[in-house]
Amino acid sequence: MKRIFLKKVKKKMLMLFFILCAIILLIFLTGVFFRIYNSLESKIDADLGIQENTYVTIGGIEQYLQIRGENKNNPVILWLHGGPGFPLTYLTYYYQIALEKDYTIVCWEQRGCGRTFYKNKGGNNLTIEQLLADTDEVIDYLRERFGKDKIIIMGQSWGTVLGMEYINTHPEKVAAYIGVGQVTDFLQGKIYAAENAVQMASENGNKEEVEFLERCIEQLSETKNIEQLDVKSLEEMIITSIKYLKCDGEMSGTKQIFTAITSPEMSWNDAKWFLFASDTQNIITSQNNLVNYMYFQFDVMDLNKKYETPICFIQGDSDWITPTSLVNDYYETIVSDKKEIITINNAGHTPFLDNPEQFCEEVKVFLSECEIRTYTSKLAR
Repeated sequence: MKRIFLKKVKKKMLMLFFILCAIILLIFLTGVFFRIYNSLESKIDADLGIQENTYVTIGGIEQYLQIRGENKNNPVILWLHGGPGFPLTYLTYYYQIALEKDYTIVCWEQRGCGRTFYKNKGGNNLTIEQLLADTDEVIDYLRERFGKDKIIIMGQSWGTVLGMEYINTHPEKVAAYIGVGQVTDFLQGKIYAAENAVQMASENGNKEEVEFLERCIEQLSETKNIEQLDVKSLEEMIITSIKYLKCDGEMSGTKQIFTAITSPEMSWNDAKWFLFASDTQNIITSQNNLVNYMYFQFDVMDLNKKYETPICFIQGDSDWITPTSLVNDYYETIVSDKKEIITINNAGHTPFLDNPEQFCEEVKVFLSECEIRTYTSKLAR
């Protein structure tokens, strides 16, 4: 009897093993199929088009650029990614294709992160001064290569810190600025979001979470630099706040992972960096000076209020990372011949992922109204 029982158990285990293998194989083949499909759908084959993954010497090291567009003579957009240290370049096939007919889009992975990090392990001087110097070199490279007087800057989250600092020092090189999830005062934004979550938790009668959030707010308000920051408390405050503030339209983590896995651009290094950067402590350690600058030193209100550069802010109406109401407050203080703030409904901190169709359309409409010249006397090479 015992032998018969063991045989049945082994048979069932073997069947489960084969079923598991079949499921894994099916998932793998599905991923491969969609990766090939997305590669064909996003391929640029226009005569004047460009589809390039390249490394360019910037600031003495090789830094990664993804360059895509259907006509090299079109205006150039430089995408400054978020973080610090969180490029999403492998997702461009998902959200920017609709812009590539009219613009050449360059996604730069900044020093100390992503593909640039793996190309230059060690020796990265991560300061705001170095990142701004790198930004200037990248822009000069693009101006020279594509024959442009000026480049369009599109920053997202941390990239808006770089972008706003840059247009305050080199407005002569910038055709237009678009801030997506614009940072105003990052620390106060966290506190403001938690305060709104407190109100909602109180209305729901969740006394324990109200008290927890209030303790976190008090602690964060007294924090003056990155060394004093309680990372665990901050993470728990954000998670608790998001439970009350997140909208239905935000791209889920599951969908973002699937979109990444089926991306024709996704590489092993991209996956490794994503896993590394998903741990807040890793980012704070590796990007320490930049995180300290964004949290405790940068305040957009300290910058100029008058600009000759056209300025646009694109916000999700449920962006609680860089709260939209704070961006609205800043928007009211600035003066520009062309300025606009656009709110995408049912979207969060990454409206380009939550609603890529509307995002691209809003970008195209704004830039078309800026009367940006297509090309200068130089020819793109």
